[in-house]
Amino acid sequence: MKIRVFQSDKGDCLLLTSASGKNRVLVDGGMSAAYTEHVAPALAKLNGKKPQLDVVYVSHIDDDHISGVLQLMNDLMDWRVFDFQTKHKKAGDKPPKKPKSERPPEIGKIWHNAFHELLKDNAGPIGDMLAATSALLSASQRPVGKAMFEEHSELALSKKQALQLVRRTGSDQLGIPVNPEFGHKLMLSLKANPPKLKVGSMEFTVVGPMEADLAKLRDEWNDWLRANKETLADIRRKARADADLLTSDVDRLLAPLTHQAGSFVESQLALAKKLGERGKVTTPNLASLMFHVRDGNRTLLLTGDGHADDVLKGLAQRNLLDASGKLHVDVLKVPHHGAEFNMSVPFAQAVTADHYIFCGNGFATNPEPDVIDLLVRERRKAFPNKQFTLWFNSTSALTQPAYKKHMKAVEKNVAGHVNAGGGKVKSRFISGSFMDV
Repeated sequence: MKIRVFQSDKGDCLLLTSASGKNRVLVDGGMSAAYTEHVAPALAKLNGKKPQLDVVYVSHIDDDHISGVLQLMNDLMDWRVFDFQTKHKKAGDKPPKKPKSERPPEIGKIWHNAFHELLKDNAGPIGDMLAATSALLSASQRPVGKAMFEEHSELALSKKQALQLVRRTGSDQLGIPVNPEFGHKLMLSLKANPPKLKVGSMEFTVVGPMEADLAKLRDEWNDWLRANKETLADIRRKARADADLLTSDVDRLLAPLTHQAGSFVESQLALAKKLGERGKVTTPNLASLMFHVRDGNRTLLLTGDGHADDVLKGLAQRNLLDASGKLHVDVLKVPHHGAEFNMSVPFAQAVTADHYIFCGNGFATNPEPDVIDLLVRERRKAFPNKQFTLWFNSTSALTQPAYKKHMKAVEKNVAGHVNAGGGKVKSRFISGSFMDV
């Protein structure tokens, strides 16, 4: 199995190729602009009549994972339209306009837990609520209101992109099957008789999310919907009556609410603290689709933006941990860009690797030096005489100006580990569009 890591802005994008070189899986797509610049040219070289991407796997709906995939689907649609028009052009007709994008490869299927499947009947109302709260929270003068505005704006955008992806892959457009092994429903880590997922010689085992966790997340979303629906309506009414009241009323959205009409109503802040029990990780991240991958003797752990403890739980359910509760893999894609809220000491002690891939360009201070320190420390304890490598898909020279300072701190941190490692700790920072692990 070969692993190619792309520059993908603040997001993830990997290309897995089987040992035979005949089968490929695209893991997320990063941000759309980065996809067009760095990923599309590489994928264009795979073009052929049969599917050259056996699977496109979207770990979750956040825009830094899904927007590049949506761009891929849009490009594929443009080329299919062009080919149809070319084939059916009549004598004397102007030739159809060639798409500006690189021609992408054909796609066999999608692995993706769609927003509407996760939330069922409330997907639409929750999406509308995210958009509404984004607009209202933007008016708040409180710092927490501004922070929530940024988070809700991203969630609202991601939800829109997720629905666009569903439409693009539908039978009336590209006709690409979604989760066929799971009956086109949610892909989960099931307790018994999980479907076998094989892509050539690559064997994929779902280690997350779990059905109980998704049910809990769905309940939390629905609680949030009930908690804020009446408050938002009240704020909108008052805002129409007196625009000067908007800021103070929006702030009320951030204050604890009480029991009303006998129904339990939680504030958005209270729910944020509730989710914070697993490191303040957002709901879409907690719902990440995660895999253990084996190709011959080589192994890989794909964690999306999931929480480390959830990964451990999934590995245990699939009997992938040894008798002492540990697992060593060749490659670990570090959860959530190396964010501190997604990492735990038990995970770092239990799961070790020869190669650690960090996807993050400094946005939201990811990757976190504390996470790097933890993983390096526990890896050296477990295998003091065995070499390992830290891989990074961005650098201070390549990232955006706002994140250069953080990436310089990451580079300094990593250099310290390499210098203190006695030749056992290696590092590799990307220098072009991609690098091969």
